[in-house]
Amino acid sequence: MPLSKEEISHRIRSLREKLKEKNLQLALILSPINIFYFTGTFARGVLLVGLSELKFLVNRPFERAKKESLIDCEYLKSLKELPTYIKSFGFQKTIGIERNFLNLEEYFRYKEILSDWELEGIDFLLMETRMVKTSYEIDCIKKAGKILDKALKKAFNQIKPGMREIEASALIEKELRILGHPGITRSLYGFELTYGHLISGKESLIPIYTITGQGGKGIPGFQGDASFKKIKSSDPILIDFSGYFEGYYIDQTRMASFKPLKDAEPFYKTSLKILNTLEKEIKPGIKCGEVYERAQFIVKNEKLEEFFMAHGGKVKFVGHGVGLQIDEPPALTLGQKILLKENMVIALEPKFHVPTLGVIGIEETFMVTKRGLKKLNCTLRDWIFLNNNV
Repeated sequence: MPLSKEEISHRIRSLREKLKEKNLQLALILSPINIFYFTGTFARGVLLVGLSELKFLVNRPFERAKKESLIDCEYLKSLKELPTYIKSFGFQKTIGIERNFLNLEEYFRYKEILSDWELEGIDFLLMETRMVKTSYEIDCIKKAGKILDKALKKAFNQIKPGMREIEASALIEKELRILGHPGITRSLYGFELTYGHLISGKESLIPIYTITGQGGKGIPGFQGDASFKKIKSSDPILIDFSGYFEGYYIDQTRMASFKPLKDAEPFYKTSLKILNTLEKEIKPGIKCGEVYERAQFIVKNEKLEEFFMAHGGKVKFVGHGVGLQIDEPPALTLGQKILLKENMVIALEPKFHVPTLGVIGIEETFMVTKRGLKKLNCTLRDWIFLNNNV
């Protein structure tokens, strides 16, 4: 499923429309991930997007970028050359720049080099462009889901009671790696993520510093994810992993155990109820904050409020966008006013933090359609019962 020039052209046209709306005639794109989105290659350099012109300036790796990029590129020896290229686009008082990628020192360097112009942040415009997925992107995410499902099925047969969390996690990780997962899950917000989380029992309730659906004990010097703890036959096991294909991720959580856990049933059933209800009700035009409110309404009716999304205290979100990064906008948080649009891709993760059990919940990745949400994962939502033979 190679990326095409037509796909790249569509993305650039979408950005240009947003630049026009903001009365900007030129955008400077700097982060390797956004350069990849608009060119098809990762590079250190500057992508200049004008309303009718385009220049891709690469510092490194130039030769590789020339082979991989779907738009022509030129060598950029030094940022000091940048003003000359900008002037070739014609006069403009203000230029858009991707700011969040830069640290303070780098930003001031750009301000000094580009002192002839006023700089305006375009980070939200870039994410707004990426939020609405193309059919190519959706196909990549669906393929990532199939790969994840295949890896899980192979690994599940090997997980036994008494195995350490980190060993069980490694079985899934191995299968994913063989199928092409890079071994890291890219995060927009700088979260440190490997393939995902395999955490079990009450230890899964241990919070971490990031705002996520769950944490886990982890290993010394690395919060969250699997630990050296041995999995008991009576433990609920939460498996929150990413699938990957050609740059794109899918997010998914499933629950497993070695035997039925009656006490976990009301929590898991409510998670499924939230997912099934939102799948039908959520459509374009709904505010992202309303998604959380609708989930909270179901939780309140089931009288399970105190446990809902209680990762180290109440975390007032129920999902997020997914794409080139696992935690893209829009965030499905209380008060979020961004409107859902057709072909956005979002993950819903209703989870309960139960002191006597651990974290119980589910996560599914969906495409927003006019008729409701369309799931992109292919793993069954049923609670998984693992082989109980030691």
